[in-house]
Amino acid sequence: MNKFIEDDNWQKEIRNSILEPFYQKISYKNRFIFVDKGKLATKLQREMSIDTIIQLKNNGILGIEEKIVRWPGYNYKSYTLEIMSCTQPGFEKQGWMYYALCDYLFYCFVQEDGKSVIIHILPFTNLRGWFFEDDRFKNYRSSISNQFNKTEVKIIPIADVLRDVSNCQVILANLNGYEKIDIDFFI
Repeated sequence: MNKFIEDDNWQKEIRNSILEPFYQKISYKNRFIFVDKGKLATKLQREMSIDTIIQLKNNGILGIEEKIVRWPGYNYKSYTLEIMSCTQPGFEKQGWMYYALCDYLFYCFVQEDGKSVIIHILPFTNLRGWFFEDDRFKNYRSSISNQFNKTEVKIIPIADVLRDVSNCQVILANLNGYEKIDIDFFI
């Protein structure tokens, strides 16, 4: 099994055990869809950056992009926001910060116990507007992956986003439920 498939399976495990109960509580009558398999799923993920669709009480829906990251032995201080999904000459493609149509980015930090997740709920339109406003993203450091695609991300301090982007929330979710965390803790 290659590293991508291994990571994808691990992320689905976390999503199914910890995010699924959270989605059940915030959706209307437990109505939500994990966008995993099929032609439509591929289109939603690759072209719109939507991993989960949540139904609202008013019959509206929310598209959620999930980024689930492992516990590295310390608390993360930054997000990685993709500006180029491929930087290989002749194959260049803009990253999801440009094309995503999701309503929210759920940046999920798995905690040391492996059974709880701190979810940063970021309204995507607000995040993208702040990120690209006056080319702000150019002021942040880039990192390029060692993978074939040589994906380029911007390293954005969490404190900057939570301080400057409106309507962000932080939730601690685990097998027992969830609770809101004051974002000032991260600033």
